[in-house]
Amino acid sequence: MTRFSHRVMGLALLVLCSVTPVVYPNIILGNEDFESGVGSPTWGADQGYVTITHGDGLDGHDGYLDIEYDPSRGAAEADSVVYTDADAFFTGAWDDASEDGAWIEFDFWADDNTPHDFELRFEGTSGEVWRYDFSTASLGAGWASFNASLAWNDSLWYYGEFGGGSEATFLNDLQNIDWIGIYINDDDYTDANNYGLDNWQLMVPEPAEYALAFSALAVMWLSVRRKRKPVSGQVS
Repeated sequence: MTRFSHRVMGLALLVLCSVTPVVYPNIILGNEDFESGVGSPTWGADQGYVTITHGDGLDGHDGYLDIEYDPSRGAAEADSVVYTDADAFFTGAWDDASEDGAWIEFDFWADDNTPHDFELRFEGTSGEVWRYDFSTASLGAGWASFNASLAWNDSLWYYGEFGGGSEATFLNDLQNIDWIGIYINDDDYTDANNYGLDNWQLMVPEPAEYALAFSALAVMWLSVRRKRKPVSGQVS
């Protein structure tokens, strides 16, 4: 193979390294798999008619958070927030994680009645609740996976009862976060509906600096090869 061919191949490899997306593993900042109880820190509910217990052996999930709405609550629509202490779950800076592209992901299971409304919620020092709405279309047929980006997006995150809120307020509430959890609106007035929560995780993507460093090394390699090329003799 000629030196020219080697150079062309080197350039081709450089282009491939520059344009081919590199897949990195995600980093888990916080994880609760409910293997041995109702979480550490403990999870709870804000309504007395909701019972939180440790479940086991549901459709392949050896441990999970069992959430039961008591039918004795009466003929009325019921809703509740099932939550945990955010600072105890992740002791790092939530606002920094948000700016690094963090998200919450988890598995959720619904019994014969799917929630009418289903949301991720958190509250900080502003005193208002931030809400991220999920579609319930995938529920009712076993466990379903959900995720919600913690990056600021005014079309996905709703502030308080009437919406609004700014990026500055969003990040400040994450910086001073109190609790985080899920909101379940149950509009079946008579049934003891059960729900399950498992594999609650706070995730961030692996930094891409390694890809940039690799590209820089490839450029240096090509430059060195050019400098080491011997000067060809002049044709007389």
